[in-house]
Amino acid sequence: MKKEFPITVAVVDDNALIRESVKFRLKSLGYNVVLEAENGQEFLDKLHVNKTPDICVLDINMPVMDGLETTVHLKKDWPAMKIIFFSMEDSSIYINKGIQLGADGFVAKDAPFTDLNNMLLSLVNQGQVA
Repeated sequence: MKKEFPITVAVVDDNALIRESVKFRLKSLGYNVVLEAENGQEFLDKLHVNKTPDICVLDINMPVMDGLETTVHLKKDWPAMKIIFFSMEDSSIYINKGIQLGADGFVAKDAPFTDLNNMLLSLVNQGQVA
């Protein structure tokens, strides 16, 4: 996926080990991980002073501000950003709620990493990412 202008990604998850592993794997595939945060509120705070990433890989269950509430704020204030829910919560209730709120995709944390890469590539190839 090496590109002249790499796709920028944010990783938002309260588990530091998961954040670091996802960041490492994404960078190895040529994505530019520009932001990371351990909850939605921290991510929103960082967005006010940083360049907006093309895509956010967002956990659902986090302290302070969860992924669902974060999605509402992102779609209101940064509508061009694509959101992929990345969660252990693979219940159709969470998936449907996320889609209703504007999430662009869902990948279970226990799925092969290629599923996350395929979701990212799908958004990129659809021309939906700047």
